[in-house]
Amino acid sequence: MQAGFPVISTPRYRIEQKLGEGGGGSVYKAWDSNLQKAVVIKTLFNAAGSGRERDALKNVKSEHLPQVYDFLSENGQTYTVMEFIEGQSLDKLLERGKKFTQTQIVKWYGQLSSALFVLHARNICHRDIKPGNIMLLPNDDVCLIDFNAALVAGNDVQLISRSLGYCSPEQYEIYEKYRRGEYSRTSAPIRYGNSSVQTQAMDATEPLGAEATALLDTAATELVDTDATALLDTAATELVDTDATELADPDAQSPESVHGVDNTAIDWKKSDIYSLGATMYHLLSGVRPPREPSQLKALSKVGDFSEGLVYVIEQSMRFAPAERFLSAAVLNDAVKNIYKHDTRWKVSQSKKIAAAVILPLAFALFAGTALFGARVMGQEKEERFYAVVYDIENGADPRAAYDTALGMFWDRIDPYRAMAERLWNDGEIETCRAYIEQNLGSIAEFQTVPDAQRAFGEIYYILGNCYYYRPGDPDYNMAKGNFDIAVRFVKDDPVYYRDYAISLTRTGNVREAERVLEKAQVLGLDPDSLNLLKGEIGFAKREYGDASDYFSKVITLATDDDMRYRAYHASDEIYKAQGQPERSVELLSGAMERIPQNRVPEITERLADAYVKCGDYDRAIALFEKLSESGAPRFHIMQNLAILLQNTGDFDRAAAVLKEMADAFPADYRVPMRQVYLEADRQSKIPNESRNYALAKQYYDNANQLYKDTVKPNDTDPEMQQLDYLIEQLRANKWIDQEG
Repeated sequence: MQAGFPVISTPRYRIEQKLGEGGGGSVYKAWDSNLQKAVVIKTLFNAAGSGRERDALKNVKSEHLPQVYDFLSENGQTYTVMEFIEGQSLDKLLERGKKFTQTQIVKWYGQLSSALFVLHARNICHRDIKPGNIMLLPNDDVCLIDFNAALVAGNDVQLISRSLGYCSPEQYEIYEKYRRGEYSRTSAPIRYGNSSVQTQAMDATEPLGAEATALLDTAATELVDTDATALLDTAATELVDTDATELADPDAQSPESVHGVDNTAIDWKKSDIYSLGATMYHLLSGVRPPREPSQLKALSKVGDFSEGLVYVIEQSMRFAPAERFLSAAVLNDAVKNIYKHDTRWKVSQSKKIAAAVILPLAFALFAGTALFGARVMGQEKEERFYAVVYDIENGADPRAAYDTALGMFWDRIDPYRAMAERLWNDGEIETCRAYIEQNLGSIAEFQTVPDAQRAFGEIYYILGNCYYYRPGDPDYNMAKGNFDIAVRFVKDDPVYYRDYAISLTRTGNVREAERVLEKAQVLGLDPDSLNLLKGEIGFAKREYGDASDYFSKVITLATDDDMRYRAYHASDEIYKAQGQPERSVELLSGAMERIPQNRVPEITERLADAYVKCGDYDRAIALFEKLSESGAPRFHIMQNLAILLQNTGDFDRAAAVLKEMADAFPADYRVPMRQVYLEADRQSKIPNESRNYALAKQYYDNANQLYKDTVKPNDTDPEMQQLDYLIEQLRANKWIDQEG
């Protein structure tokens, strides 16, 4: 071990060289003998954090983020081990006068916003996005580094001082007040001596640690760039408890709205969005954003750039957090569809649709109303527009009506809201979710338009329901996040607060749910909704008897089919939690005639699952076959049916279902993967001398190729890994060729 290198007791890591050092820790390059690759080991000064936070960091996976492999503790010192990134930091290129094309900026913006989405989805915030923390890789892609420093403490205000120009206005205000002496050490809104990790497991009144070092009033980046490899800076990141962070009210529009806010409640996700926008501002224009955000010149006045790119960057850098993109997911969608924010594209699309649909009608109307003038024509167009919007919600061809409506007024939110509502009402939950998320970039433009804000909130309410009732894979955290946005824009509907509170209970935030319940009651929540919500709170507290009583009241007394559906759904969840599938069967068998027709497939699937758990495979198979034959092919329904048939020994019927799946989902590796398991199972049931695994090998080759083609490098599927093991066993036993 070279002198000056830290002593690591495990022989797995061999430190080779020191790469740099900053306020957050020293950075070393090492060789990992297990992974057989170079890694980075960083000492964390004043490190803290539980295994829960560390696991969150280790489970972050993105092509545009370094992978955190391990955490080590040696003699009271904590180290983090992560992927070694070859490349050069963008700040070094900027210092050398390097210019970047708009095409590069758009590509990198998309890559970095996707990385930000991955971090934020795990409630990890970077808090120091700037060119010095972005690596340009040899293939011209970028990687956002130093997101792993959530366990670093003691540099929070220094962090801001080193990132002036890129930090958000709300961060800058903290820095200015601290610099002017308005905060003492103990009253500063950023806490010292801890990891800045705020989770339910940590007490907000933790004692402060050692004194922070002197505040550095410098805009310089402390990143050390050794040769062509720039690595981790001293940035701190934060695991945030989103329930404890309140966004600014959407009514706040002016820069002045930021001043005087309680900075302990900074929305760090919105702050990250600002910092990424500021970084793109610099890369695009070559002009570093000024230290003080209020002195920022509009990007459109700095140079001649793509209108769409200017819109996305300026929207990201709005002074008030509430006016920025609502989330990294919305930002990423806006970047991917950046051309749609170009007025020329919007006008051209409008003209295309007008030529095919609207123009003939306009000529006809003009012929009959020429004497009434342009005002009458405008009124006719308005009436026609709202008639088309009505057709989106109720007509036979909603897609055609949707295209027509956007062709008439591409700058209105009504078509987006109507299409989302139509898909939801039709029971197309996954299609509805995908539609909304694909259009979030366009929808985001309406969040600051007063007349559109209610519809904006309604769309997010629908999206929250899509995640809450997502078939086979509900995501209550995503539901909660979308409901949270919805109630910020629709503030007078008690049902919105009801569903927000229910999502809070499902994510373990019972106290906050009870607070939201009080809001709903003030707004006049109806008795059935109140019983439903009280049942959900009881469920979250594991007071199953009380919860079941409340849900039973809803099922018995409610006159609204949707309310009964929600109560059936929740009651089934209780029986699942208690391991009582027979009660689920009894409950759900009588539900089909008492719920909305578009919810029958989901309840039928729940009933089939209950039959499986009761061991009644015949009834379960019959229900899955019924579901499989109705409507468009659904992967998880057909897969469940195939697995059930295989488990009952009906190999031929299982093979037929998988053949249908292969036709319907030709690019999905999971289909030939299941075919391998089926064929291997079939062969295992016949005498050794008659076995032939050639077909299983053929399916495996197909599955393996599709897996390589479609799965991201950092993603893994345990079933595919198990399949590899199965094939190796077959090779070892000479059932298939060694070289095959």
